[in-house]
This record gives sequence, structure tokens and C-alpha cells, in this order.
Amino acid sequence: MKKNNKQIITEVAFLLSLKNGFNNVSIKEIQKASGFSAGSIYYHFKDKNEILLHMINVYLIENFHEYRDAIKNSNDPFTKKMESIFYHLIGFNKKEFNSSHSLTMNKFNYREYYGLFSSIFHQHPETRPLFYKLHVDSYNFYQELVEEALENNEIKENIDVRSLTIFIHTVLKGYVDLCVFNPDLSIKEIMEVNLKVIEEITKK
Repeated sequence: MKKNNKQIITEVAFLLSLKNGFNNVSIKEIQKASGFSAGSIYYHFKDKNEILLHMINVYLIENFHEYRDAIKNSNDPFTKKMESIFYHLIGFNKKEFNSSHSLTMNKFNYREYYGLFSSIFHQHPETRPLFYKLHVDSYNFYQELVEEALENNEIKENIDVRSLTIFIHTVLKGYVDLCVFNPDLSIKEIMEVNLKVIEEITKK
């Protein structure tokens, strides 16, 4: 899918931010890297902060919605859906997503990705409601998967939905942190250990 000018500007800002941090990227640098004039950039965005908000929506919020919907609409069993989530969170998509920015999603390192958005959360308080909502949406998504698995008789019937959802959400958050901040550990090992624990506590 051919990108429009707004998508190109957003992509350039995002890739520059991965390398240098959003606060260290200027409109002039975005202009140079994109090949657009300052007037073209300001036609689509009133200021740099608006670029930031759009970047979060595209590369964080929309990305979550796309993979959530793809997993929810698949016929995979609960354990395979969980595996897909683990893969996706570190940038290895086991499913194809119909995304205008999917090619870019394969160009960057997941450590840079989470490092960037972590710094944005801390340095730009105005963006935090977006992050808070994303975590609520993630929790609701995991709960829906647990409820569906229970309804389909895929997991043991005495599972407490709320407790398992909290556990899964906590595990996934810890999984990402370990992958990002402890490069000495194998991603495969971290993933397999966590998936095994989830499978053991849910199996009938």
C-alpha cells in the first residue's frame, strides 16, 4: 500500500526517534530525511507535539488494535493465541496483519521500540492517558481470551477469570521487561518458560 505524505512524515519522525530519542529530533531533521518542505510538514501537523501524538496512535495504539483483532478473529486455540501475543510483543509476528506500516514494523529493534515509548511516557505527561487506555484495553483483551477459552472448554472450568487475567497481564509485562533489559537471557527461553507456566495452570 502506497503511503501518503502524512504517513511518510510520521514514519520518518518515528525512525529518527528510535535512533535519537523524540526530544532530540527537530522539524528540520524530519524535513531533511523526508524530503518535504517545512510548509508540507506543517500542513499535516500544527507542531511537533501533534506529530508525537499521531506517532503514538500509529505505532502503539493502532498496532495493538491490529494484532488484537487478528488474534481474536483467528481459530487458534487459547495456547496458540497466547503464543502469538508473546511473539508479537517482541516484533515477531506469526500472523500477517493488514497494516499500512507493517513493513516499517519489521525494520526496528524491539528494545529501541520499548525504550522510545518508555521515554515518551516519562518525558511527555500529556501523552500518558493514551498509555493508560492502552493498558486497560490490553487487560480487557486478555480477559476476553480467557472467557472465550473457558466457554470453549479449552481450560479447566474452575479457573478464576479475573485472577488469570491479572496473572497473564503481569507475566506479559515482565516478559517484555526481561527481553528489553536483560539481553543475557534467551528470548526463546523466557517465552517458553512463561508459556509453559500458563499452560500448566490452565490445562484441564
